[in-house]
Amino acid sequence: MKQNQPDEQRSRTFPVKENMSWQRLEWRIQRLGAAWLFIMVIAGACGLFSKGWLSHQTLISADGRLQVEYERFGLFDSDMTMTIRERQRGRGPLVITLSSQAMDNFQLQTLQPQPLRAVSSQHQMTLSWSRDSLQNGASVWLGLQPQKPGRYPVTISTPEGSRLQFTQWIYP
Repeated sequence: MKQNQPDEQRSRTFPVKENMSWQRLEWRIQRLGAAWLFIMVIAGACGLFSKGWLSHQTLISADGRLQVEYERFGLFDSDMTMTIRERQRGRGPLVITLSSQAMDNFQLQTLQPQPLRAVSSQHQMTLSWSRDSLQNGASVWLGLQPQKPGRYPVTISTPEGSRLQFTQWIYP
């Protein structure tokens, strides 16, 4: 480097007073912020905040009779889906109970097929269908809409003893 050229990495007072140690700190923070923003965009596209493969989850009960497909992460006032399947056909009516604080937080938008009977009480909802009315096995599709942000544990059970527990996170 020539003697008469100033070093760009040194602090100076002319034409503007600069403290290069603070300038380097600002550059580092900018690079970290850009990296953080890139990571958040990719995570969002993959489903960390709503629909996507990070959000989609499938659970099977310990006895293997009940399966649920749901979204772990959702957004306040956006539509979410849940599919409940009975993997081993039983006898008599199909009865499914959904219980927890989630029943108070989620508004049921759609329920297919329509149950013969639906009872709601004390943080739970019990739905029952005639097995003859269920085509293609026992699959129930629910369209839900969260009413408040937060963490909501959900329990799905049947009178036969099958039980699934999971948590859904709702972002504002």
